Amino acid sequence: MARIERVYRHYQELEEFHAGMWKIIRGEERKAYVLASADLMRDSDAFKVAMRRAIKKWPLSAEVALTSIDSNRIAWLGHAGCCIATGSPEEATRGGWHTLNLAEQDEANRVAGEVLAEWEEAYFATNGVDLFSYMERSHA
Repeated sequence: MARIERVYRHYQELEEFHAGMWKIIRGEERKAYVLASADLMRDSDAFKVAMRRAIKKWPLSAEVALTSIDSNRIAWLGHAGCCIATGSPEEATRGGWHTLNLAEQDEANRVAGEVLAEWEEAYFATNGVDLFSYMERSHA
């Protein structure tokens, strides 16, 4: 039975680190990023494009984050999409998330789930992992 193995890398190898996903910002700059990330998450089509772009441009970061089955992979995709499309760091994106109403949050999660499923299918096909076996193991 094939299994997915978690991938680890040093943070300095990760594209997200160099793109500023973890930088700390304050004041008006933070406020602008909160609004920009919220606007992006409200636009399902643009949000999906941004998350796909993050996966493509940040393959090492995506592999580390998305092979971590016990983490919130949907959140990572949203943070990465917002960072790559708007420059919003993770903390400001979380602020933007909290400005969304429940229906908007549900839709953003749905779209991120689609992108995650696409990544998993491609990753499993490329790395010889059997998706059914993986799903059994991760949802047992």
